Amino acid sequence: MQLLLPLQTMRAAANFFSWVLQPLLMPLYGTAIFLTLPFYAFRLMPDAVKWYVIICNSLFTFLLPVIMILLMLKLGIVKTVELENREDRRYPLLVTVIFHAANYYFLSRVPLPSLYYLFLLSGIFSLLLTLIVSKYWKISMHMTGIGGLCGSLLLCAIVWPIDVRWMLAGLFLAAGIVGSSRLILNAHTPAQVGAGFGAGLLPQLAILLIYLR
Repeated sequence: MQLLLPLQTMRAAANFFSWVLQPLLMPLYGTAIFLTLPFYAFRLMPDAVKWYVIICNSLFTFLLPVIMILLMLKLGIVKTVELENREDRRYPLLVTVIFHAANYYFLSRVPLPSLYYLFLLSGIFSLLLTLIVSKYWKISMHMTGIGGLCGSLLLCAIVWPIDVRWMLAGLFLAAGIVGSSRLILNAHTPAQVGAGFGAGLLPQLAILLIYLR
């Protein structure tokens, strides 16, 4: 009984972190981080543009994908909201890619730092990579999301003259918590967790090489 209580507590905490740090929230978290960075392009940005960016991301990367997944659940296209089965992921991921592309289109109509556009593009690429891999293997979408977020902030730290060491440390700590949570819940194997993180991080690093050429 003494061993059961800590296990139940750990699983409850793992569920909490899995929901709070779920993949659909990562673009919104990333946007919030970008807009608060001590970089002149964001400090000089009009409030109307900031709200436009926040609203677009909230609509296209979170609200609309959630609505579509719930609709697919009601129609029996997917079995669970968590998309636990690999077979359930195809259509939700495809729809999410389309919405992310729409988000990029609408945000490209306002002047934003080029690195932010690269963050959006690499996110689309990570989703496509996850979609392809998920056809054959159950990669961790949670880790793909937070891996992309870690990569984007790492990109900012390298390219821009800003100090984000504490923020980076916090993000990588959060990535460790998410990975541990997925393992505690038996949602993934260590290999699937690591591959998911790589699928989010590596596109950002690839973009860094292109950006610095």
